[in-house]
Amino acid sequence: MYNHQTVKLQRTGAGLKRLFYKYRFPFFGILFGVLLLPLLTRDWGFPVKESKATWLWNTSMITTQADEVVDFSKRHGVEVIFLQVDKKVPSDAYRSFIAKAEDQKIKVHALGGSPEWALKENRKAGEEFLHWVADYNRQADPKERFEGIQFDVEPYLLDRWKSRQDSITREWMENVQEWNRQAKPEGLVLGAAVPFWLDQVQAKEGKDRIAFSDWLIDQMDYVAIMAYRDKANKIYGASEILLTKADQQNKQVWVGIEMARSQEGPGVSFYGKPAPILKQELDKLTRLGDKHKSFAGIAVHNYEAWQSMANLSTN
Repeated sequence: MYNHQTVKLQRTGAGLKRLFYKYRFPFFGILFGVLLLPLLTRDWGFPVKESKATWLWNTSMITTQADEVVDFSKRHGVEVIFLQVDKKVPSDAYRSFIAKAEDQKIKVHALGGSPEWALKENRKAGEEFLHWVADYNRQADPKERFEGIQFDVEPYLLDRWKSRQDSITREWMENVQEWNRQAKPEGLVLGAAVPFWLDQVQAKEGKDRIAFSDWLIDQMDYVAIMAYRDKANKIYGASEILLTKADQQNKQVWVGIEMARSQEGPGVSFYGKPAPILKQELDKLTRLGDKHKSFAGIAVHNYEAWQSMANLSTN
């Protein structure tokens, strides 16, 4: 029996088959490209999202240039500002600045410390810093509060470090434990700025000797590594050991770069580098860092130098 419906379906099927064979190569080419795009974007130098932090040492800028600091930070992808605490700056200035930063989804951590803070005799200085931040937060509205604290304690700059390294390291550990104990009930994120070579400093834990960096990472919520080099692969190479240890301990690591003029010779700072070179190296560093779950992003030292370089490149 002649069935018009069957014949119509057969003709339609044959037509679709001819179309498929005619356009199969462009079709599979497009499909392959769509599937491959995420891999290309990740591995072949396409733009990557860079999370950044920055150190701001000139605290008076929050009274005179607060809007400018927040705007610059927002435009350059800054998520955290490590702001040095200066008790001479009025609390109202901190409140206003932190609130403006919070409006742009930028967190602010109180920054403080000195080499002497590692010594037992100066433990109280660290405690007073903690208490100042805690008291400030209690009196401030939620959006005006410091999210955390960063200790910048570098006892290896002390003259006595070479002759008393073991005893100073022990006192440093005891101070950190006490600061940690006092900070946690306040709900503060606790961090520390550290040199990339800190794994070479040995510490005694019980009967064992361990890398001090391992112990410190365990105590902190995050560390900011001062891995100051001007090439992404060298910065990553200097940071890899601490990143790997932080991976194991479920902690965060900010990898620090230098933008200020350095007195340590060539190869340390990005000072004076053209903007395209800087972007290329930071993109590469981000891709290298992304191998680690602990990698929080790139921390730029410091805001003042970064802003000056950016202004020069646009003039």
